[in-house]
Amino acid sequence: MELHVQELTAEAFTRFGVIIEQPVRSQDAQGPGWSWWGENAYLDSDHRPYGIGYLDLVPADLTFDWAERHMHSQEMLIPAQGDCLVYVGPSLYPEEPGKMPGVESVEVFRIRPGQAAILNKGVWHGAPLAIREPAKVIVLLLKNSGAEDCYVVRFEEDPVRIRLDQEKPSREV
Repeated sequence: MELHVQELTAEAFTRFGVIIEQPVRSQDAQGPGWSWWGENAYLDSDHRPYGIGYLDLVPADLTFDWAERHMHSQEMLIPAQGDCLVYVGPSLYPEEPGKMPGVESVEVFRIRPGQAAILNKGVWHGAPLAIREPAKVIVLLLKNSGAEDCYVVRFEEDPVRIRLDQEKPSREV
């Protein structure tokens, strides 16, 4: 017996499941260097399904002036194409979900295709950043986390710049 390889399309795969790729509809949100499509599909769980989001990243200024966190949900970042940077801050002040520790506590990590990062509940973070080439990232987050469990802090007057070193990314405050 011989089997032939098919192109993976939503129509061809519908009997077996769902494929995740950049949606053809307009993005749900965007910022410098990123476009976001949230909850394109769901991964069932016992209590509420995980929404699967898609990030399209293009290189932009390596700065950030905001962070968010989800107190009741982990978040998983899976680079599908290209390296990306993720900035993260510790999960402090659980009794004050909108209070972020100082930006000096934030760290930056490079995530490569073939790796994934699961952010703990309450960890401060923002949209990953493309470095020198475009990148695509699949994001898993409990359904409705953006609407029901999202705390955002902005520090537009004092943005943080990321400096790329040879060995590892670091921050310049």
